[in-house]
Amino acid sequence: MGRNSNQKKSSRTVAAILIALGIQAQPKLVVQVVVDQMRAEYLQRFSHQFSEDGGFQIMLQDGKVFRNTHYNYIPTYTGPGHASISTGTTPKYHGIVANDWWVRESNYQMYCAEDTAVSPIGTIERSSRRSPKNLKALTFSDGIKLFTNNRGKSYGVSVKDRGAIFPAGHFADGAFWLDKRLHFVTSSYYEDELPDYVEKYNEREHAMDMAKKDWKLEMAQRKYDESLPDENPYEPKLNKGTSSFPYNLKKLINNNGLDALKNTPIGNQLVLELALKVLQKEELGKDKYTDFLGISFSSTDYAGHTFGVRSREIHDMYLKLDRQLGKLIKVLDDEIGRKDYVLYLTADHGASENPNHLSHEGLNVRNYQNADVIGDLNLRIENILGVKNAVFKIFNHHIHLNDWAKEYATQIAVITEGIDPFMRVYTATEVRSSGNDDLLELHHEGYQSRYGGDLIFSLQPNCIFYGPYGSTHGSGFLYDTHVPFIILGLDIEHSESFEKIPVSAIVDKVAEMSNLPFAPNSKIY
Repeated sequence: MGRNSNQKKSSRTVAAILIALGIQAQPKLVVQVVVDQMRAEYLQRFSHQFSEDGGFQIMLQDGKVFRNTHYNYIPTYTGPGHASISTGTTPKYHGIVANDWWVRESNYQMYCAEDTAVSPIGTIERSSRRSPKNLKALTFSDGIKLFTNNRGKSYGVSVKDRGAIFPAGHFADGAFWLDKRLHFVTSSYYEDELPDYVEKYNEREHAMDMAKKDWKLEMAQRKYDESLPDENPYEPKLNKGTSSFPYNLKKLINNNGLDALKNTPIGNQLVLELALKVLQKEELGKDKYTDFLGISFSSTDYAGHTFGVRSREIHDMYLKLDRQLGKLIKVLDDEIGRKDYVLYLTADHGASENPNHLSHEGLNVRNYQNADVIGDLNLRIENILGVKNAVFKIFNHHIHLNDWAKEYATQIAVITEGIDPFMRVYTATEVRSSGNDDLLELHHEGYQSRYGGDLIFSLQPNCIFYGPYGSTHGSGFLYDTHVPFIILGLDIEHSESFEKIPVSAIVDKVAEMSNLPFAPNSKIY
């Protein structure tokens, strides 16, 4: 028997003794997996096609499955989602109120992870001047750092910078994301140069190597009967004038740039490979101090926006992600042992149906464009109130009024509710004070006045501000709020719960089951 096998056996024996004595040891490694734009219903729709050794199947069979987990604020976007999962609180408190927000004082659009005081590392792209500076709360990973007196390590890996940065936290040892060349990069917030193993990984040009093969379906065409036909009017014609498989990835790159591979399973594969490199090279889970690894699979979001929730592309991507997660779990089982780690999986938001598809099926909805709505709204306000050009901007489901129109905010809210696609429109004062209105409460938890508009609205169900193709998200309706939540590892036995869980409770649920402190700034649930 090898040295590693003896170590694992000894570790299990010690854990068993501690449990028998009523002393629960902390896990050696905490792994947070966020699947960007994953609707909870995907676990039902695709479950019969998940592989026996795939990650989703393992988690559903062996883990603690929470079937009724929801976002407890609006807006349901990527930045706020990762921040809320990781801090255990809502945008009202942690400050990441959107992916971008409008700063009225400086007339400036601020990105959620923007930090102009740091430099990009591993790239010349200014868009990698990123850090957790705008995140006002500490994360679960920060709490683990404090608990271990900085002896535990914390890393984040994602396609997107915000997907790597917010889970890893303020005290992270490293966070890595992809630039437009599909190289993993970071910023000087973390270190002055990339670790050697990241540099070497980038030098191999893995994305270009993977793109030599077409994106082919995991199964026979006839088995994708949970999805729309391969060729349909709700997807762009990105593949040689069609929206059908197989995708010629070389031509996709030639026509749309290397960045277009983020729309394909290659993005998730790159994230998996680097996450496993970090696990190995940084020796995570190899000593008695709890380490943290945040992994965010973002290509599902790129593909969802591009192709839509009913597309064959999304269906196939989740079958491939199932296998990718299976590999992650196998490595964790082999290298650390399931009793010594805890892995939890959730999503930063869900996604809407494509309104044009719903319209084709008979529902009276459609997609809208901001500019058209602003024009119609300003005309209606002028006709009723005599105020010209009242609306300056619509951004993040917020309406920003020009200064001369602000005194009419209450009347404009009523006027706005009278036209499509608006359902409820609140003044900033109403949102700050909250009330007995469920939607108003969700807006309240996602709002900070310094970044907010004069009016905050919810659209009618199944209506979106978006183009004719694909899907988007942001609302407080179930299709955007309902996400998966599964915990695997330690001595957790398989079970299912239909208790309604707010996303802000996820990390504290994990803490309860793993004998770790609650996230330092978590929202009590």
